[in-house]
Amino acid sequence: MVDIRNSEDPDAEVVRSVAEGNEKAFEQLVEKYEHSVLNTIYRYVGYRVEAEDIAQEVFLKVWRHASDFKGRSRFSTWLYRIVVNQCLGYRKKQKEKPETLDETIDKVRASITPEAEIERRKEAEIVRMAIDELHRRQRTALILSKFEGKSYKEIAQIMGVSLSTVESLIFRARGSLKKKLLPLKKKGEI
Repeated sequence: MVDIRNSEDPDAEVVRSVAEGNEKAFEQLVEKYEHSVLNTIYRYVGYRVEAEDIAQEVFLKVWRHASDFKGRSRFSTWLYRIVVNQCLGYRKKQKEKPETLDETIDKVRASITPEAEIERRKEAEIVRMAIDELHRRQRTALILSKFEGKSYKEIAQIMGVSLSTVESLIFRARGSLKKKLLPLKKKGEI
């Protein structure tokens, strides 16, 4: 159970209420975090429908396991651990599955949008694919830092690694992306 006496976490009391079955408190957490959770997941998976499904699974886990939150870290850190684990599980499953209907529909939509939108999506897809090719831990650290605005300290807590490891992961991720994307930029492909 959450120890809120020594906690500086503004969500600690709310999580404790969720652990006691308070649906209003749960709705409060969902409202506060749903946008950032969904965006993080979307950056991992690249498809809105799948991201929404995974986000629903994340919040279901929060509801079911709120009593497991001990308050040793901030609630947001605990939440993002769940998000990252769900995304990694999704990616593992995707390696075993063929393209979904939603993915095919997204590709068709991209082909019938205005030219500027097509070009933007092409560039975004190239960058997303380059990020996808990063080592799992580099990708996780980079997404949490660049797209979610998490501090290196928060990333270290979410990933369960040291601060220097996070710095190293992000440094190597940026170097790898630069190496992959710079030649494409020079050719005018992005």
